[in-house]
Amino acid sequence: MTIKLIPHKPDKIVGLNIDGRIEAEDIDRVVESIEKRLKQGEKLRIYAEVNNWSGMSLEAFVKDIKFSLQHFQDFEKEAIVSDRRWLESLAAVGNTLFSSIEVKHFTFAERDKALEWISL
Repeated sequence: MTIKLIPHKPDKIVGLNIDGRIEAEDIDRVVESIEKRLKQGEKLRIYAEVNNWSGMSLEAFVKDIKFSLQHFQDFEKEAIVSDRRWLESLAAVGNTLFSSIEVKHFTFAERDKALEWISL
């Protein structure tokens, strides 16, 4: 299990801990959790702690892109917490591609700041 769900309050925050290679089963589990929350009618926020991401399978990538394109209007914020600098660039690209979602990168030392930001 590469992606672990992190419980958060309020329920509109989807917490993820990513460590390792993402497989299709990981995406299926996350999508199932997100779809349940989307039924509540609120826009969701993503809080993702990325420890050691070593890529994703092609099947996982396709599932992730398909879900993202169908639901990008259902999200308003994403906080990426990682000490990997290339993810900071990815956050900037995300802001450009999906202007309806505000994406920010934080280091693990800034975890409290990320939690505060995603909760506002």
